[in-house]
Amino acid sequence: MDYRRLEGLFLIFVFVLGFSGCAQLKEKFIPKPKEEDIKTQTYYQVRTYDVHPSIELYTKRYTFWKTWHGELLEVLSDGSHKKKIVAVEQSVSNLMDMQRMLIDGEAEKLQGPLDEMIEIEGIIKKERVTHGNAVRLRKRLESLHGEIRRGFTYNKMKGSIRDDFREQ
Repeated sequence: MDYRRLEGLFLIFVFVLGFSGCAQLKEKFIPKPKEEDIKTQTYYQVRTYDVHPSIELYTKRYTFWKTWHGELLEVLSDGSHKKKIVAVEQSVSNLMDMQRMLIDGEAEKLQGPLDEMIEIEGIIKKERVTHGNAVRLRKRLESLHGEIRRGFTYNKMKGSIRDDFREQ
């Protein structure tokens, strides 16, 4: 075999391959421009719902509070800051909803734990949770958890649900 002939065939092969291009291969590595006019779907409420406080709605809010409060206790020492914020906001929100459904006497009793949860929410959002204050926050949260579970379960609040939501 003649090496010059082999070199010639190799060069022809390289030129043919080079000129034919790898357009599909290039497209894989070149970023495509983003489509900016992504259409968002709009949903319309077909009918209005007239929601009134009920023991079922209170039960849902109580269950949501208990779940989010447990999540907050779980992520308090080693979770991300965003998870802590979401958990404390949801916990406070569900407590507020529970309070809005209760008659005035029971709603006033829930005001103390709610104020303490709002204070804890401020600490978590502003000061962040450090190893130093995590123990204190955990004790306060566990104390609140017990207080709310002892006094505001849906079984104890059956006769204390308002006819309409309380305005804040």
